[in-house]
Amino acid sequence: MTGALPPRPPHPRWVLVVGFLLPSGGQLLNRMPQRAITFLFFAVLFGWVSMNLIPASVCAARAYPAWRCFLVQHAGLLFIWMVAAMDAYHGARIRRTEFDFSSGKETNDTLPNR
Repeated sequence: MTGALPPRPPHPRWVLVVGFLLPSGGQLLNRMPQRAITFLFFAVLFGWVSMNLIPASVCAARAYPAWRCFLVQHAGLLFIWMVAAMDAYHGARIRRTEFDFSSGKETNDTLPNR
């Protein structure tokens, strides 16, 4: 058996972009489907809670602009979505650094500050 390396993980910035565009998409690129499902579940749960805490009638009664009402009603979903994107970036960065270190390739990210 040869010491073949696993396939190179995706670049962390690519994972971050996909994480911002698709909820839990970054976790799927990192090959963490269970974590992606967990983040999706909590995004839907928090989105449902925030939608029911601030009904549209409250926004209309206070004469909020439409964009402000949308952000308030979807705050839970957006919060979990952003946390999932940051988590995916962090995981991708760790995986990429470990891969580069194990393959003997040193990058600026893996060198200590001097």
